[in-house]
Amino acid sequence: MSNLLSTYIDNFFDDGVFYPSLGSRRTPNLPAINIEEFDDKYSIKVTTPGLDPKDIKVEVQDNNLNISYEHNQEDVEREKGKVIREEYSHYSFSRSISLPKNVDQDSIKATSKKGILCLSIDKLPETKPRQIDIEEED
Repeated sequence: MSNLLSTYIDNFFDDGVFYPSLGSRRTPNLPAINIEEFDDKYSIKVTTPGLDPKDIKVEVQDNNLNISYEHNQEDVEREKGKVIREEYSHYSFSRSISLPKNVDQDSIKATSKKGILCLSIDKLPETKPRQIDIEEED
């Protein structure tokens, strides 16, 4: 009977109600990301509801923007009930975004407001072709 109850609980939480459809291209354990391009910069917004911004790590390396989070919840006060399922005692994610070549990696700024991590990355000035004069030698 307890195996049946456990299976029922597992199926209830895995029936797709809490996860987006496959067509959304999002993995359930990864935060949603929106990327916008402006004339002078890129804006990246990452959903991080309930996460402490101090625990979020943002790094840039080799033209990749890496966003990661890891949290272990060890000191949880419990009631006297039996734990049937425990999923939030450890949570982590890691996202990597390939940056275009026209960004100024030193300009990356990050802010967090109401569960949204906002990143701003300035674009480098557009390089224009330069005409090279050819000098004629004797």
